Amino acid sequence: MTFSQQKVDTVFVGKATSKNLRQSIDKKALVYIVVRHGEKENNGKNPHLSDAGKERAKRLAQLFKKVKIQNAFSTDFFRTRETLEPLILEKKLDLKIYNPREIPEFVKNDLSKNTGVNIISGHSNTNPILLNELIQQPLFKDIPDEKFNDIYIVNFFENDKKVKVYHLLY
Repeated sequence: MTFSQQKVDTVFVGKATSKNLRQSIDKKALVYIVVRHGEKENNGKNPHLSDAGKERAKRLAQLFKKVKIQNAFSTDFFRTRETLEPLILEKKLDLKIYNPREIPEFVKNDLSKNTGVNIISGHSNTNPILLNELIQQPLFKDIPDEKFNDIYIVNFFENDKKVKVYHLLY
């Protein structure tokens, strides 16, 4: 699929549940789930998840337990990889690494060639860039540093030339 200027509908759903997550993923769409890493320890440039972040990662895996995910992507930082770790272990997925400084290339060379449902773990300052690159519009802004609970589900409908974005909190 190639991404081009399309009509974008955004819906704020609220608190994520297993049921409304599944309802936000259209079986006829190419789907990208974009999450920010969980809470991190306060040390160094590449911190691990804190205990709260590890709990959030487990909650994320539980929320997506009944969702068939084909691909998982993360930046090459402990906190982003650890956020998806419980989910990829449960679903037996390989984790593919992308460079957050090369988001347009990542979308063009990796994401646009995928099908099905894809999950991507990133950062407060890179997820909005990724979302905007996916939808080809500048709708999303940086996420506050202290906010770790956003899930964006982007559904692309190739034939309809439309995109539906669901925003949930977990």
